[in-house]
Amino acid sequence: MLVRTPHWIVPHYWIWGLPFSLFYTTRSSQFLHERPNQGLLKALLCLLLSPMRSGISKFIESYLLWKLPLERYGLKPEHPFEEDYASCQMAIVPENFFSEADKGKIVFKRASNWSFWSEGIEFEDNSKLEADVVVLATGFDGKKKLKSILPQPFRSLLDYPYGITPLYRGTIHPLIPNMAFVGYIESVSNLATSEIRSMWLSGLVDNKFELPSVEKMLSQTLKEIDVMKRSTRFYKRHCISTHSINHCDEICEDMGWNSWRKKNWITEAFSPYSSEDYRKED
Repeated sequence: MLVRTPHWIVPHYWIWGLPFSLFYTTRSSQFLHERPNQGLLKALLCLLLSPMRSGISKFIESYLLWKLPLERYGLKPEHPFEEDYASCQMAIVPENFFSEADKGKIVFKRASNWSFWSEGIEFEDNSKLEADVVVLATGFDGKKKLKSILPQPFRSLLDYPYGITPLYRGTIHPLIPNMAFVGYIESVSNLATSEIRSMWLSGLVDNKFELPSVEKMLSQTLKEIDVMKRSTRFYKRHCISTHSINHCDEICEDMGWNSWRKKNWITEAFSPYSSEDYRKED
């Protein structure tokens, strides 16, 4: 298994006996992270609480390094856990993955560059690996697919700015008319986020609310991109995981829903949010 950039992986959603949701998917936990349109007081609080945010990341890393043989196999990432979470690159490790590695059935190789040779793969250090089949797990380039169907000048707008597609409410490009993109901007629960965005889009089509001006929509998307750039070096993946509740709050407010979905302030602050909290209102 060729590894170019190791990312943090988790064996399950429990960290030192505590539920993972406690650290990132409650309203109180996301209060530690920067979000778009936050006021001066919130910005100052984020700055003051940044050691706690870093401490949570270190706390999770300590468990993962204890639980998984990442250092033994040279798979310890060089960046903090929170950067992977902020870019939706945290993954669940398959069952028996490392036990198979212990048996020698999975072999890891760190390399930035490689090439084919007649019997397999050659690495940048001139070492070689014989292989009958090479599977290129390069990911899905959704932007390339979109560019293939969009005419100019809209095609070039997909990279504006910073090489990131600006989508208002994760759905509408302010400069591309009569087109919506559902599921393009990621979250830690893509199906749930796509569902509420679809409900928002349905309300827009039914004229239940109106879009703001193009200028205001662009301003909002640029703020979201700036938050991503300050949250992770992998910002071009454009993920809303660290401010997903705020994102859904804004969608609920557009649709005329109550943005606070829990029964009382205690559960609102400390209970994790899920798709069940966003059932469609009549």
